[in-house]
Amino acid sequence: QHCACRDLSALAVCREWRFVAQDVYEAHARRRYPPATIAAAQRSGSFLPGNLKRGWRALLASDNAAGGMWAVAVDGQSSRWKHSGRAMGGAAQAHYEARLQLVAWNRARREVEVVVDAYGERDLRPAESTALVVSVPAVARRRAYLGHGQVLTTGYHIARPKRHAYLERGPGHHCCVLAFDDMVVRRAGARVHFVYNGFGAHNGFAVPPSRSPLEGTDYECALAFSLPSASELPPGAKLPHAFFADERLHLGPRLERVGFVSTPLGPDAYDAAARGVTSWSNVPEYALGRYRDPARRTWGVGPRPEEPGGWAMP
Repeated sequence: QHCACRDLSALAVCREWRFVAQDVYEAHARRRYPPATIAAAQRSGSFLPGNLKRGWRALLASDNAAGGMWAVAVDGQSSRWKHSGRAMGGAAQAHYEARLQLVAWNRARREVEVVVDAYGERDLRPAESTALVVSVPAVARRRAYLGHGQVLTTGYHIARPKRHAYLERGPGHHCCVLAFDDMVVRRAGARVHFVYNGFGAHNGFAVPPSRSPLEGTDYECALAFSLPSASELPPGAKLPHAFFADERLHLGPRLERVGFVSTPLGPDAYDAAARGVTSWSNVPEYALGRYRDPARRTWGVGPRPEEPGGWAMP
């Protein structure tokens, strides 16, 4: 704030108050953001400790967009291969199943990053083919905006990933981070679904125009999460921020805010071992039984120790 001080003593008090205010901003920022994300903001050059214009107050004003992002854990439905139980991929009873496990808002890039964890036989389709299908409330359809890679159908957005990176990639286990345009989480009341193998080998959504995208492809279209309606948003709140970071908004069952995490999403944000397939419900025993013993595993086979899945988000 501008200070019109007329004498040096008053000016000294004003300067002293600035330093006190900076201490308050710093304390609040350190409570709000993990140290690694503050360091990331400093490396980006957007945050300079001790600088009045680009210091702690500026870090809070930007919500540390350069250093990290707010994330929500999803305990949702599975996108399963529709023919599970048939002979396929060398198995008498084949099974393929994927879940969208985490979603985070990358404010700096205007993207949402999601973690898709998938298990199957050794011919598991690549997780990067996952599509988001966003059903838009009827009142918003006329104003629907088409973001990057989105196709408007009657009441739906079909979103294509802009970027991807694998946390783990083996013959039968893919754990992948995919980035989508954040327009998929800007529509109040929208329902966000996902379809594993949504784009497939032909790089186009494999559903005939006469059918609804909610019918999926050879994989089911599963509900990941729903966004609050306009009437459910707290006063002054806006999406996407309210969904990810406004504690006044209750997210409901199957969703849990996990706080501020590093960008891009990586192994520190998603514990693949704790939230992997053994923690999922309703996985058929004919598949899970071939996974439990690592020495004899024939389903959900990950990379060999000398061939890690790799991590490098473009």
